[in-house]
Amino acid sequence: MKMRCAVAGACALTLLPIRAQADPAASVTMSGGIERHWTSNALDSEFEIPDWYTLLRGSLNRKWDGDDASAAVGAEFQATRHDLVRIEDDRAAALSAELFRRLPGGVELRGTLNYRASSEGDDLQIGPLALGTRTLKQVAGAGVQIGIDLGNATSLILEAADSFEAIGPTRFQDDILPATRLDPNRNSLKFALQLTRTLGAFAFGGSASALLVSVERLGMPPVALSFGQYGLRGEAAFKGPDGSTLGLALGAEWLGDRDGFYSRARPAWQVAATKPLPRDLELRASFFGRYETADSDDPLASWLRRAEIEIGWKPLERLALATGIACQVKQNLLFENEERTRALYAQAVYETGAAAALVFRVDFSKTFKTVIDVRQTTFDAFAGLRLKI
Repeated sequence: MKMRCAVAGACALTLLPIRAQADPAASVTMSGGIERHWTSNALDSEFEIPDWYTLLRGSLNRKWDGDDASAAVGAEFQATRHDLVRIEDDRAAALSAELFRRLPGGVELRGTLNYRASSEGDDLQIGPLALGTRTLKQVAGAGVQIGIDLGNATSLILEAADSFEAIGPTRFQDDILPATRLDPNRNSLKFALQLTRTLGAFAFGGSASALLVSVERLGMPPVALSFGQYGLRGEAAFKGPDGSTLGLALGAEWLGDRDGFYSRARPAWQVAATKPLPRDLELRASFFGRYETADSDDPLASWLRRAEIEIGWKPLERLALATGIACQVKQNLLFENEERTRALYAQAVYETGAAAALVFRVDFSKTFKTVIDVRQTTFDAFAGLRLKI
């Protein structure tokens, strides 16, 4: 497992003592939730199979606060269980640690370590048949962040992070086929720099980023490719006296794989806004365009554009309602398939007490995949209970 400079930085931070009071303040928070879902498309494919499933999640976090430092550790888990389509059941657990230290001269250091293991159920489509699969995935990562106060309401943030994803052999339902590795291991190294200047209600600045992904060679043609992605953009934000916010980022991203199949720069943008309205209403909207490398069916990446608009309403102190629509276009870079999605959702959250809430939500989406001519329609509804201590 290759954990280069980010690991070294995070490990160095863990050696820094916490200069705190004689008895540092410690706090523990626990949260959990159970949800009961009904979906019209349990396989998330053109073959629509309705099913009920239960989602269970929980987390435990402990934090120690000192005068100029803090430390935190956490653990969380999540599991789903379907009534009929058991091949889609998922289980995951994660551990994390974070250390923060404030130094003289306006310098702040933050180091993080994390580990996640998951057993993911899926299906392999063979004509009208769906063959269940299960894969064990493990992800370990570390990062270090340095914040510097440059004076005159100007700050500089430097960040480095590294993560390694190890994917085991895929096992097939009833062992009908021998276990086979279908997905490669990968290492992701990320660097980022952000410079921000604040003037009253305005903030503006710029950022630069680099993502270097090394992928194990698997299959012919390969299942996935190693690549580099670089970004540069200007940023601006505004917060009005009535609580309105507006954020804008505009720049460019370049992405290219090491085998020379694709190399291109594209514009990258993000706009996000919130606006309080009369009668306890609030309008939220966002629109962005960027390369998508984490969630793509393409061996390399996709070009993603997504717009969302949501309106929230709080008719009672304990009741919050929201509804919204989203439109998304994801264009594969090498496969040349285009995935067009339209979604509509509505949600209600009722706080039964200071640490408990009931949640009701419905989601409806339609997806069209152009080259392979696949149409998917999914309706999902759930009721859940969320607790926090």
